Amino acid sequence: GRPGDLGQIVAEGSAAFYGAFLLLQGSIELAAERGYALRGLDASSLEKESQGGEQDTQSSGSISEILEFVRHDVGADLTSKSSIAKISKTIINYTPATYVRFVDEKMGDIYSIGSNMEDMIDKNEKMSLIKTSLDAVSESRGGRVALPGDHPSSKLVPQSERRCILVQKIVGWKGSNACIIIGSNRLLPAFTKTDLRWIGQLAEYNNLFTKQ
Repeated sequence: GRPGDLGQIVAEGSAAFYGAFLLLQGSIELAAERGYALRGLDASSLEKESQGGEQDTQSSGSISEILEFVRHDVGADLTSKSSIAKISKTIINYTPATYVRFVDEKMGDIYSIGSNMEDMIDKNEKMSLIKTSLDAVSESRGGRVALPGDHPSSKLVPQSERRCILVQKIVGWKGSNACIIIGSNRLLPAFTKTDLRWIGQLAEYNNLFTKQ
């Protein structure tokens, strides 16, 4: 069509968008694979079924034991869950984070990974704390907030991983409100600008993927 043709502009814009999306997806997958090699983890962890529609996976790495929780009784498809797992493992492997938890305002816990998986919170309190986390991050224009270790939402992070707590806003399944809760046994200054930017890019990847 003509240089200014609207259809051509839309087509070119869509091609650029999906090209960038696929490039970002590939870089995340590569980072996850390299991260496993660096941390000595096996990407195809052994899995075992547990009661209550939940699934636990456990791997022993060269640095510490990594525990993984995947909730599979929710509606999100396997591709979405695989994407969430890749994002979480990339954060663990490439930033000072030692604990990552995906939570959704409607479905509650979706996924978590870290060296410590203590969780003594009942379902009602957990849903209340998830709402508190979402309320906290909603006040941030940048979509991310750092919380003090005594913030109510800190209960969603194992005690040993509360020296730094970050909450990153994301789009949940079917467009619901959701967030990534990140804990670390190191203080906030350990996270460089690159680390924080990387976390933001991973959140954007999740949002793009969720909208597909």
